[in-house]
Amino acid sequence: MILIICTEDRWGMAFNGRRLSMDQAVREKMLEIAAGKTLWMSGYSRKQFEEEEKEPIRVDDRFLEKAGKGEYCFAELEDVTSYGDRLEGIILFRWNRRYPADQYFDPELLKSFHLVKTEEFPGRSHEKITMEVYSL
Repeated sequence: MILIICTEDRWGMAFNGRRLSMDQAVREKMLEIAAGKTLWMSGYSRKQFEEEEKEPIRVDDRFLEKAGKGEYCFAELEDVTSYGDRLEGIILFRWNRRYPADQYFDPELLKSFHLVKTEEFPGRSHEKITMEVYSL
């Protein structure tokens, strides 16, 4: 599976059980990347994608267990560290800001991957968002 994560500058993902931020440009980029493939997420994350009814989004609270090879998983509140051995790639969207957080992405997961692409783009809610694509 290919993990998609959004983090702030200190690797924070969530605070008090809620995402740190969201952005329409990031959602559009995720759907573009996952076009023709399955994009898994939780019901909580799916609420961001209300207007994308036709897209191949699969919702299941156990999506990290169910996702198969080559499928994308967008995780916001989930602890992904125990799934490291199943990862084929990681796509990070960096908010380039500092937010309060109590749930973090573990950058140790990146150690077995190579950064293959970096792209900066303007978001709707953030002046600059950085996408980093990591592959085995």
